[in-house]
Amino acid sequence: MRPTAVQIDLSGHIKARQQLQLLKMPPAKQRRLGGTLARKVRIYSRKRLREQKALDGNAWEKRKESHKKGRKKMLRGLSKRMRARGVELGGEVFFADGKTAEIAHQHQYGEPEEWTSQKAKKVYGQPDYQAPATRYQARALKKEGYKVRLPGGRKKKPTIRWITENLSLGQAGLILRKLRDDPGKSRWVIELPERSFLGVTEREISELASKLFDETSGRIHSV
Repeated sequence: MRPTAVQIDLSGHIKARQQLQLLKMPPAKQRRLGGTLARKVRIYSRKRLREQKALDGNAWEKRKESHKKGRKKMLRGLSKRMRARGVELGGEVFFADGKTAEIAHQHQYGEPEEWTSQKAKKVYGQPDYQAPATRYQARALKKEGYKVRLPGGRKKKPTIRWITENLSLGQAGLILRKLRDDPGKSRWVIELPERSFLGVTEREISELASKLFDETSGRIHSV
């Protein structure tokens, strides 16, 4: 089986009489039937990706970030890379390449993801440190108690607008690290919550298999 793939055993979800009919079918017809089943399972999996829901029907845990990125849908690119094919006595849903499969596996099972500064640059690009500080940085600075010195020596917490208009991305990042006593890391681990989507429940696969077999029984009898 491919990494982060789901195989569906058609024979385990149909009646005994239907199982005998299935076993009598030529392998090519078994794979065709399994391919149809796999495509239906892929539809279910893609629907969960769109709705951001797990196999148990509960909504995924949201990103921890409170800025704009945290409001975007997660794992949007996985749907197009999902593939389906028939195998003997069933079907398989998998991903088109190893990298996508790795990402899917980490989220499907909630496995930790290791990042490096080089990987972050590759994914997000080189930051423009001269660009204005972001609102996310501004909120973080305020949370850490950042203050600016006013004429006369008095200190005051600045507004988010003041921070974004007077500090650069690089300056805000440096101040944040100092406030947090964080020397900066070249390697770190992100704990990912489980966000299952690939596959179907036992009830769903039983209903799908039975319905699919009933729909194609006429063609099976004619073989």
